[in-house]
Amino acid sequence: MRKMWNSAAMALVMLAFVSGCSPKATSFVRDDVDYSFIRTVAIFPFQNLSQDINANERLHSVFVSQILERDAVAVVEFGTVLSAMSQMQLTVDSVLTPEQIMELGKVMSVDGIFFGSVEEYGIERLSKDRTYSITASYSLAETQTGSMVWSAQTRTDGGSFWRKLFGGGSASLYSVSKNNVNQALETLF
Repeated sequence: MRKMWNSAAMALVMLAFVSGCSPKATSFVRDDVDYSFIRTVAIFPFQNLSQDINANERLHSVFVSQILERDAVAVVEFGTVLSAMSQMQLTVDSVLTPEQIMELGKVMSVDGIFFGSVEEYGIERLSKDRTYSITASYSLAETQTGSMVWSAQTRTDGGSFWRKLFGGGSASLYSVSKNNVNQALETLF
C-alpha cells in the first residue's frame, strides 16, 4: 500500500512539474552579427492580423515597456517613428526592402528597428473554460545592411494547471501580453 502511495505522490509531483513548463518562443538569431553595436532602436507600429482592432496598439505598448525595462538599448520616441514613416510614405502594412530599412535607420538615427505582428489576440475557449490567448511574431532588423538579425514567434495563454486545479479563471490580458513579449525577448537579451 505504501508503495502505491509513493508512486501516486511521485506521479503528482511529475505532473505538477511538467504542467508548469510553458512553451518557449520559436526563434532565429543570426550568430554572425555583433549585437553590441545596436545601441539605439526604433519600434515600428505592429501589424494586426487578429480580429481585435486594437490588438496591435495594446501589444506594441507592452513591447515598448518591456524593452525599456530591460535597459539594454535606447528607444527613440514613437513620434519620431511616425514622422519618418510619413516622410517616406510608409504604412504599418508596408513590406520594407533592405534599402528602406537602411533609409529609415538614417532618418531616425537608429542602429536597429523592431517589427511586430499580432496573429491571434483575445479569448479562446478551452473545454468549458475561457482564457486569454495571444500569438505574435517579433523581429529586429539592423540598419547598416537592412537585414533581419532576430525573429521570434510566441503563443501564450492565461490558463495553467494550478488555475484549473483550484478553479481560477484566466490570467489578465495584460499578464498574458507581458508573458508573450518576455518569452520572445528572452531569446534576444
